[in-house]
Amino acid sequence: MEKTNQKWGKAARLKFIEFRLFWESRINRGDLVDHFGISVPQASLDIASYLETAPENVSYDKQRKAYFASETFTPVLTDPKAGDYLSQLEMARAEDGSPVSHQSFVGTPPSFDIAQTPERVVNATVFRAILRAIREKQDLQIEYQSLTRPQPTWRWVAPHAIASDGFRWHFRAYCHERKDFLDFIFGRILQLGSTRESEVDSAADAGWHTMMELKIGPHPSLDEAHRRAIELDYAMIDGAATMRIRKALVRYMKKRLGLIANISGAEASQSTQQIYLISEQQVEAQ
Repeated sequence: MEKTNQKWGKAARLKFIEFRLFWESRINRGDLVDHFGISVPQASLDIASYLETAPENVSYDKQRKAYFASETFTPVLTDPKAGDYLSQLEMARAEDGSPVSHQSFVGTPPSFDIAQTPERVVNATVFRAILRAIREKQDLQIEYQSLTRPQPTWRWVAPHAIASDGFRWHFRAYCHERKDFLDFIFGRILQLGSTRESEVDSAADAGWHTMMELKIGPHPSLDEAHRRAIELDYAMIDGAATMRIRKALVRYMKKRLGLIANISGAEASQSTQQIYLISEQQVEAQ
């Protein structure tokens, strides 16, 4: 086990080296020491190992005492994507005020900010209980405030997964009262009750295990310049882009994107509707 951990640790450090070289064009031993808490000799060995793997990618500047990416730098351990870097910035933001280290690879981020949304409550005790129920395949009794009933009610649920709609987290569970798999919002749980061994087979949750493919395009009402801008925004090819998503999350995706499932419809204004839904179909799970 120790050997495996060491190997994984080195692999992560080599990817860190490549990340810094690709996005920030430089790295030195101190970057590795500060980020991973390793010794200076170990940092030297890691850099030497990367140089051995990709000697044409790096040159050393004695005056600045750092390694710099060459003009012909070509990633060999990673497949850099802008989305990965932006995710690292989100991790760096999450680091602020958090006792948990998220270990963003970004060393010198640009000036940036993230538009905040109102915090959705996820009580740690409730969340821990849901995780335990999922892990140990238990039914859990909860007092829940739904949108359809004026008063909260007690019910038995069998949680099996958690998901985010992009703004809030919820858990997927079989509701013994409704006899169906539903989404439950963490913040609407008022109290936790008993647990029991569950006989629910989560594989029966077709909404969770069925994958859908949504094809989107610029809304027909847009002029040529606006359509081109939208195609660039969403990396559309031939005026369309596809997204794979679980069937249980489709309605959240549609709500976020304001999709209109009408290929000929132009009833929405350009200011409110920039993309529309071309098609929606079930696909084989990978």
